[in-house]
Amino acid sequence: MNTMVENIIYKHADEMPDKLAIAAMNGDFTYAELASEVSRAACFLKRSGIQKGDRILLSAVPEKEYFAFYFGLHLLGGICVPIAINAKQDLVNHIIESTDAKFLVGNANTSYENIQILTYDMMYSESDYDGRVEMVAELDDVADIIYTTGTTGLAKGVALTHRNLVAGAHNIINAVDMQEDDAVLAPLPLNHSNALGTMGAYMYRGASLIVHDGFTNIKNMEDRMKKYCCTAFSGAPAALSILDKVTRGHMESILGNMRYVEIGTAPMDVEFRKKVMQILPNVKLLINYGATEARRAVYMDLNEFPDKVKSIGRPVKDMSVKIIDDNDVPIESSADNIGRLVICGATCMQGYWNEPELSKEVLVAGGLATSDLAYVDEDGFIFLVGRANDVINIGGKKVSPFEIEDALLTNEKVAECACIPVNDPSGILGNVPVMYVVLKPEVSLEKDEMKHYLLGRLETYKVPVDFVVIEELPRNYVGKLDRKKLKTMWEDGC
Repeated sequence: MNTMVENIIYKHADEMPDKLAIAAMNGDFTYAELASEVSRAACFLKRSGIQKGDRILLSAVPEKEYFAFYFGLHLLGGICVPIAINAKQDLVNHIIESTDAKFLVGNANTSYENIQILTYDMMYSESDYDGRVEMVAELDDVADIIYTTGTTGLAKGVALTHRNLVAGAHNIINAVDMQEDDAVLAPLPLNHSNALGTMGAYMYRGASLIVHDGFTNIKNMEDRMKKYCCTAFSGAPAALSILDKVTRGHMESILGNMRYVEIGTAPMDVEFRKKVMQILPNVKLLINYGATEARRAVYMDLNEFPDKVKSIGRPVKDMSVKIIDDNDVPIESSADNIGRLVICGATCMQGYWNEPELSKEVLVAGGLATSDLAYVDEDGFIFLVGRANDVINIGGKKVSPFEIEDALLTNEKVAECACIPVNDPSGILGNVPVMYVVLKPEVSLEKDEMKHYLLGRLETYKVPVDFVVIEELPRNYVGKLDRKKLKTMWEDGC
């Protein structure tokens, strides 16, 4: 439990050198090759002047060199700051300023202002390989700073220690019962916590990580699954939704032989959960829950607990949760007594980089206080009822948007929907609900029909005052619903 990922990679290189470690988009690494290239990258970075504690931005290209530099930087005690491919200049400037980063490492066409660029291929042209580089960092040193925008304000840097990364790897290994012969296809952006967590877990276990550049090219994704004999799939709900559409409801043709399918990064609505459970009844169907600030804390096996389909699951081994009130005091929660969900355990971040006051706001009650409102049932299963900022306060009555969405999703004509609070035009109730709706192809559903449908399923005050039909719901780069964008659309009359 106290051995860092990079030392485990060396161990695997000694004990099973020819085992496939990572299949990147530009080639493969055995564990022996990965260990060698990680040391080569560390040698290059050391010659470039990198010292323990230096912050280095890495452009998260899904290629072999990214992994070599990511782990190689850790060997030197450097701090990795992954950024999205083609990240916007304003965001990069903010990250550079807030971390005082020394370099940005990218591929040959990487171009950003205000920072010196090192290219991945310099590792081969400008460095001599001195052999294996030993780990300088210690467990409680910061390993990564992952920037997350959250719901408001500038992007925040989540500071994760090596201890956090190791604990996160063990959470995943235990939750999915990972085997050494597992090979997972992970079509996730490599600057994102979910992908980095999967990568760390697979390297720790000595299994094989199969990278895929996004999830829009389904044919190429299927080819990689077959080529590498994948036993697992880890992605966002949007990936399953696309698979469902492309295969016309027959995604078992692609995922039916998987040992497990893990879904994270964004909520998965209840009706789609049920559909996937019907399509993949013999697959270990897992939903993970956590945060960039507290990796992979809760898991739900849908096919094992179908009667708890609305739950996000229970805490994994060595993790726990609390429900707190508005004064940050733990409470005995229930469906009628909800509060903020607090994640407790070794994956909880050190804090936000250079943001001590902001860190104090969320590191409370012995853990990380999320923005999610929840309760825990008598069996220990956690149920989310909304986010603190999204809960709709209708004349003093707090209503979960999830409840309203789940009710409308039972209508066979509705593909997706999202409920948001807006100002009551009468000025009486404060907030009232409005629903954005995506209909299934070639169907129609009038506003009055939707209202009448919900009046038979919800209390009158919970029924949205308006329904807006749109072609698709706005989502961020990992497929998470962007409720803030919906609020802006409403304000703009869209």
